[in-house]
Amino acid sequence: MEDTNQPLDTGFGAAPPARETLQFSEPVRADLLESAKWTLFFAILLFILLGLIAIMSFLAMAAGGAAGMIGGVLALGSYGSLIFFPGWFYYKFSTLTRRALAFSDNDALGEAFVYLKRFYRFVGILMIVVISFYLLFAIVGISMMGSRF
Repeated sequence: MEDTNQPLDTGFGAAPPARETLQFSEPVRADLLESAKWTLFFAILLFILLGLIAIMSFLAMAAGGAAGMIGGVLALGSYGSLIFFPGWFYYKFSTLTRRALAFSDNDALGEAFVYLKRFYRFVGILMIVVISFYLLFAIVGISMMGSRF
């Protein structure tokens, strides 16, 4: 059981704990900065691709009648989400890492790595889904070949 019978002023005279500063060697700092630049480059490419998908989807919606409308909405929703989230995670990782290195901000670096973790989680789940579809298609294909004979 925790002892809750402490005086109200316990700990008020003590100095607050010193904040830790980022302590990286120069090669590690340079590697992190270069990684942040590359992830920003990839984020920009993904956002450009998202813009192109949006333009093509709107063109399909405008020119294709009902089928074009459905296809455009599905393309924008599915491909858009598959492109937007990795781009956003990369962008946030890049900007927060650069801020952390510029201002020696531990909180920004911690948040940057949260976005990097989210990126890899998204890609990992996407790979599991893709591999599952491949396995499903293989099973269906093999069963269709087996029923043919």
